[in-house]
Amino acid sequence: MRGVEGGARSCGSIALAIAALLLLPLLAGDFWAYQMGLLYLYAIAALSVGLCWGRAGFLPLGQGLFFGLAAYLSGLALIEFDQSWWLLLLLPLAAGVSGVLAFLIGTLVFRRRGESGPYFSMITLALALLASQIANNWESVTGGFNGLKGIPGLPGLDSYTAAYYVAATALAVVCGVVAWLYHAPLGVLWSALAHNERRVVLFGFDTNRLKAVAFGVSGLLAGIGGALYAPQQGLVTPQLCGFVLSADLIIWAAVGGRSKLLGPVLGALLIGAFTSALRDSFRFWEITIAVIFILVVLLFPQGLIGVFAPLQRWMSAGRQRGAAVHAPQRVQPGGAAQLRIVDVDVKLGEVLILDKLTLTIDKPGIFCVIGPNGAGKTSTFNLLTAELPAQVGRVTFDGRAIDQLQTHRIIGLGMGRKLQIPSVFAHLSIADNLGLALWSGRAAPLDLLRPKLRRWNSPLLDALRERYAFLADAQRTASELSHGQRQILELALALLGEPRLLLLDEPCAGLSPQETAQVIEVIRWASARRGATVIVIEHDMSLVRKIADHVFVLHNGRLLAQGSVAEIQANAAVKAIYVGSEK
Repeated sequence: MRGVEGGARSCGSIALAIAALLLLPLLAGDFWAYQMGLLYLYAIAALSVGLCWGRAGFLPLGQGLFFGLAAYLSGLALIEFDQSWWLLLLLPLAAGVSGVLAFLIGTLVFRRRGESGPYFSMITLALALLASQIANNWESVTGGFNGLKGIPGLPGLDSYTAAYYVAATALAVVCGVVAWLYHAPLGVLWSALAHNERRVVLFGFDTNRLKAVAFGVSGLLAGIGGALYAPQQGLVTPQLCGFVLSADLIIWAAVGGRSKLLGPVLGALLIGAFTSALRDSFRFWEITIAVIFILVVLLFPQGLIGVFAPLQRWMSAGRQRGAAVHAPQRVQPGGAAQLRIVDVDVKLGEVLILDKLTLTIDKPGIFCVIGPNGAGKTSTFNLLTAELPAQVGRVTFDGRAIDQLQTHRIIGLGMGRKLQIPSVFAHLSIADNLGLALWSGRAAPLDLLRPKLRRWNSPLLDALRERYAFLADAQRTASELSHGQRQILELALALLGEPRLLLLDEPCAGLSPQETAQVIEVIRWASARRGATVIVIEHDMSLVRKIADHVFVLHNGRLLAQGSVAEIQANAAVKAIYVGSEK
């Protein structure tokens, strides 16, 4: 019943919004129909900023480039093929060119991790300024400073009211598509990488490609707005490609609320309408808009859309997830994992972190790595996941050299990792945290567009939920969990990828004795059930004695000793540098 009520409220709100869009031209007249149609196109472009900045976590400063490019292409097509039905193909193609260009730029800029911050933002700004200069100086094509004039309207749709309905329909369709993308696994991944890109990489996802796709989609959205701008305005000027429009889009997204679907739309419509009302009647309208922007940023960090958060929660109340869907098995080689580290040196600057490290594991079981602080334990894990490059030596996994592979490709071979400090996605629900792990190594790229993947389940997940009841609380966010529960959630995430080689960095740190006992039992159970090789970094010798089949002792980046727990405890060299602690 609650699900039906929630659905009825959503349908009612949608019907109300559609009715308002249909009636506005009749109630407000031609001028406001024209003005609102223009703002709808700007709102589509503002959505493109919200997708990148609010969802995927990187700020584009040059979205005007894609809006202006599509507007010029659309204008040229309308002039050349006036009243021809070829325009039904050419106008979408103009928007598509902007999307493809954005994807190519994203692919080049994001080719190395960590370049989605100021570096990316400045590149997009520079490209927008370059596009504006080209539009100003290429007079034979663009019309130069005065712009491209005399652009006809769409065939049969050149009245103010018709242009309004075209823009309103485009905005409604774009909002629906973006809502679907946000709800799909792809949208969850974008949100996850915005908060913790490293963890997404350690699930085996190519975050560079995910960001390039996000930027490509944003370019397409801006291109849709630009392609419809040309027939609506009849004029395209170089200012569309430059910084001013790009800055306006960012302001509208920030004021409305960049992290929510309708936030950028709300910002564009409210600020745009307010500007239109003040521009001709109030001398200091620009100062007024600036003051409004500052006040909104200070008083409403989530944007104006945050004011409607209680209403959104009321509308979504009672919604239920559909029936669980069985996730496919992850296809991996059989047999025990084979790991070899041979004479590896790792340096950071002039500091030698690993010094001719040699280590071999060729059977299933639980292996513990111990040693004093600075011995190179976590650095060894970073080496295995390609987060630290080896200057000398070789690392192989199942006979394949992995020291030159990217992190996500290594994880895809059947490796998993739990970090020392709990690294879950606090802003996501427990269900979506678990879903990210289930999609790893199982979901094909196109599968990420299917919302039903968010209902994936597996026998291993069922078993984990039986042991830890809080994992079944699907709608609870990870931010609500205690430290111990976060540790257990991250262990579950590492296990759900069903890796053949599992790296656990101090999995019991900060846990109570009872929680520690549960984690020990789960590690043993997972190793036995999966036949996996588990490597555990641990300082607590009492825990090492309980779980270790074999122990490696590191000191100053070298392998000092290895053997059973008893052999290590009797080793004089180990006693000299390592003192076990009791919990």
